[in-house]
Amino acid sequence: MSSLKFVVSAPTRADLAGGTLDLWPLHCVFGNTKTINVSIDLKAVCHFEFTEAATRLVEVQKSQGSAYTFTDPQLGNELENVPKEVKFPVAIVSRFLSQYPIQRDFHLKIKFDTQAPVGSGLGGSSTLCVALLKGLGHLVGQFKHEGWQWDMMAWARDIEAEYLKTPTGTQDYLGALFGSLSCFNYQIGQIKHQTYSEKVVQELESRMLVLFSGEMHHSGLSNWEVFKKALEGDSRVLLGLKAIREIAETLDEELKKTSVDWKRVGFLLSEEWRTRKETLGVDTERLDQIIKFLTSQKVDGVKVCGAAQGGSLLVLVDPSLKRSLTEACTAQKIQVLPTRISLVGVDLKALPR
Repeated sequence: MSSLKFVVSAPTRADLAGGTLDLWPLHCVFGNTKTINVSIDLKAVCHFEFTEAATRLVEVQKSQGSAYTFTDPQLGNELENVPKEVKFPVAIVSRFLSQYPIQRDFHLKIKFDTQAPVGSGLGGSSTLCVALLKGLGHLVGQFKHEGWQWDMMAWARDIEAEYLKTPTGTQDYLGALFGSLSCFNYQIGQIKHQTYSEKVVQELESRMLVLFSGEMHHSGLSNWEVFKKALEGDSRVLLGLKAIREIAETLDEELKKTSVDWKRVGFLLSEEWRTRKETLGVDTERLDQIIKFLTSQKVDGVKVCGAAQGGSLLVLVDPSLKRSLTEACTAQKIQVLPTRISLVGVDLKALPR
């Protein structure tokens, strides 16, 4: 392995129902819970260049942005001096190489880019984490066994929690790992992955729009507040999470049908958002304005993605009205993100040396 060049890409996700319940141990409070999301082709992309050398050097660079170079993966307090836009990926790379050291000197350059807007609520940072881990694992022979996705999920969850100093959910990593339209069933001691039919995936894509509010969301903070209140026994939050759990169950049943009632799916998305807004208090004035406008356009359903304090919105609309809705949103200066469903999860491709 004198030199290697490869690129790793991973999709972000838009969640349909059951978000927040993917935080351990919230799903344990309710027994079994389900989180349903769809992977979209706004990706995290990482270019790796590895060369054996006489000295050790690691460079992490944001495409068209800052870079940071280090020689010892044990950064410790030095992480405080890393430029903000590369601090999180540098933390991942240094932590991984500390735990899985490469037993020779080398030069490693990682250039990364994230296609989802910063703060979009589509799991961009978690997706970047998955892409980085896939590439780093390729260098040291990790995450190659059957079921490796679950081990990578655990590693990504732990490293992000270490970095953020808060509990983290897992649906963002799982959407990036598996791709397509998925239901993740959280049970005691395990998570089961379920997919839906090709027909349902195609029909969802024909109806789906993803919009960006222009407001950056802060999932760590939002999730932490909900997390604390739930485990402290706050009755309002617990009732809200129970209702969200039941909506996800109902949506899963609907998506499994031979003929899906998409207006009912849209209603469930809107109901998930209404419940989340009223019981978890995660709305903003801008989100209310956008949803009021969308409602006037006769959409089938709309919900805010992620922790929901800002970020993106997932909209369902009749396919015949999709183009006109896109134009109406653009006229209202609401950003429509060009997206399709990503049928595959994280992917690695070798490049010519």
